[in-house]
Amino acid sequence: MLQRTHVLLSLVLGVILILSAASGLVLSGNTLVAHLRAAPSQGETVAVVAERIAGQLPGIERIERAPSGELRVTFSTATDSDVVLVDPASAAVLAPYQPSALLSWVRDLHRELLLGSAGRWLSGLSALALLLLALTGSWLLARRLGGWRQLLLPINPGQGLTHWHSVAARWALPGLLILASSGLYLAASSQGWISDGQDADLAYPEASYAAPAAELGSLSALRHLELNDLRELEFPSDSQTANYYSVRTATGEGFVNASSGQWISYQPHGFARRLYETFYELHTGAHSPLWSLILAATSLACLFLSGSGLLAWWRRQRLARLLPDNAPAAQADTILLVGSQGGSTWAYARQLHSQLVASGMRVHSASMNQLQPSYPQAKRLLILTATYGDGQAPDSARAFLARLDQCQLNTDVQVAVLGFGDAQFQHFCGYAEQVQQQLQQRGLQALLPLQKIDRGDLGELNGWAQRLGQIVDLDLHFTPVRNVVALQQLQLLSKEVYGEHSDAPAAILRFAVQAAQPSWWRPAVRFAPGDLVGISPGSGQAPRYYSIASSDEDDALEICVRKQHQGRCSSLLHGLQVGDCVEGFIQPHPDFRPSAGQHPLILVGAGTGLAPLIGFVRKNATQRPLHLYWGGRNAQSDFLYEDELSEYLADGRLTHLGLAFSQGTEGLYVQDRLRQDASALQGLFAQGAQVLVCGSKDMAAGVRAVLETLLAQWGSSVDDLRLQGRYREDVY
Repeated sequence: MLQRTHVLLSLVLGVILILSAASGLVLSGNTLVAHLRAAPSQGETVAVVAERIAGQLPGIERIERAPSGELRVTFSTATDSDVVLVDPASAAVLAPYQPSALLSWVRDLHRELLLGSAGRWLSGLSALALLLLALTGSWLLARRLGGWRQLLLPINPGQGLTHWHSVAARWALPGLLILASSGLYLAASSQGWISDGQDADLAYPEASYAAPAAELGSLSALRHLELNDLRELEFPSDSQTANYYSVRTATGEGFVNASSGQWISYQPHGFARRLYETFYELHTGAHSPLWSLILAATSLACLFLSGSGLLAWWRRQRLARLLPDNAPAAQADTILLVGSQGGSTWAYARQLHSQLVASGMRVHSASMNQLQPSYPQAKRLLILTATYGDGQAPDSARAFLARLDQCQLNTDVQVAVLGFGDAQFQHFCGYAEQVQQQLQQRGLQALLPLQKIDRGDLGELNGWAQRLGQIVDLDLHFTPVRNVVALQQLQLLSKEVYGEHSDAPAAILRFAVQAAQPSWWRPAVRFAPGDLVGISPGSGQAPRYYSIASSDEDDALEICVRKQHQGRCSSLLHGLQVGDCVEGFIQPHPDFRPSAGQHPLILVGAGTGLAPLIGFVRKNATQRPLHLYWGGRNAQSDFLYEDELSEYLADGRLTHLGLAFSQGTEGLYVQDRLRQDASALQGLFAQGAQVLVCGSKDMAAGVRAVLETLLAQWGSSVDDLRLQGRYREDVY
């Protein structure tokens, strides 16, 4: 219900919210600029500054201090009258005061949508809608992240519109709640529904104060009034009969005797006026440059959230059009749930959906995040899910396990899980395994065993389809799905070969990167150490992924490749000469990154697995404690990045280097070196160290075995560190 409310409000008032956010961004940005341009008052009093200005400008009628600190002086002489901007420090006239017509138009657009009184009603409704959107969005985000406490914790790295919508929402929610509630209050006060306290007019003095006026700088009341607290100082209009100053301040207003300098009367703001001033300040940032900056950022976030939310809705509608026979969840006998990151899983799901519907089944297809509390007519539940990164849930399935705990599925519902992934990762189809385990724990009967599909293998897919078809008495099959990826032209800039005469040489390759089809709208190619580049050895061949050692800031994409016996892709890359080109694509890998902070890093790798690790060392400009353990074959011929590592030890980017060579006199592997340094590693773990491992599966298994023994001594484990984000692997 709340999700439908959230979507409905976004659609109905989406345009008004976008206009309000855009105009609010302009207004808060203008306020910030005004704060930065205004001359500082340096803690001076109204008496000193007013006397200084009066000495320079004759015929002063009024001094007004804008919220930004800008001083506007109204004066009138026998020959001239004007409003000018004045420097409070020197009393010099800076420029004539000319209100911006464009800014006035934007302000009217923000307050009343250029529609007068009716527009104020709509603005009030948009503020109410924004408040409801922020509240329902908070609830939906907490549910998606797994609880209210998760709102205070960092959101796991991810990709896609849904992920960035969640990230922006989490940071913007406090500001949106403040903007919405203050905007709603101001709209209500402008319509007269709530008193703003400004209708209590201060009575003018009835007595005559015609004594000679004293020097402005000597007036006691003005000498004790800070310039920062002034709103308006109005000079006596007739010194013969009304020789007093009218003063408005941040906290009240009154009259000051021009002769004695004492307050004739002073009326502090009442509760209603103070409440109005508070909400006005919260909504405009009028008197605080920092708050106006926060409001500008919140308005920008609101624009992004509005746009990304509408785009996500449009994508769901497009998906619904692609599934024209999608049955309502409450009437479906077959539920098809999809967890997709890049879209290929949905492509297979649509094929399955259309074949099942054609046979007469009532099928309801949706993303896994849209799991309903119950499916009263369902006989079978089919789940097709990808695994993001190394065992993580894709964006469209992040909330599934949490929602499954609250779902009332009939125990006679039969389930089948089909997982999509890449067998190069250690936790191949890891998320599909989690889903299968949770369903089993619920006591649901398996329609088919869990099937893992490696990189969209069509033979494995159709094998699963045939087994499902035999159960439901249908001829089911899949056809190939082509993933559309942005290919980059990679031109070899340099090649450095190690162990050239061995049976398995390694090469450090550096490529210039250029988009294959550059255009003005295509974003620049972005990558960082730890990301992957996919390179196919030929048409129809599955790509081989290599860890990247550089970032786009380095003007080259660097990888380290071991030539494998009968390895098509590695042979292709080793055969390249400087100037040759290949095509590849970038696959972000945000789960394999050092976490933020200054706690120690323990980097463990072997062979060409050093590539992303050397990239992390290069970027260690803050010199956080960084301990690298690396294993190679031969110190004389296979010591990758030897000179560079020595340089980093000298300049402090690398704290410790533990080496192990299997063909040396000691015959050590990297896990042996870790075992030797067990006591030092325990100290690092006690300081909150994070471990990043890159290399072969066998090496990674050996490293885990050593660290399991070490961690068990103080009641922890590798799985504990993994859950805390302190143990990450990139293995092949």
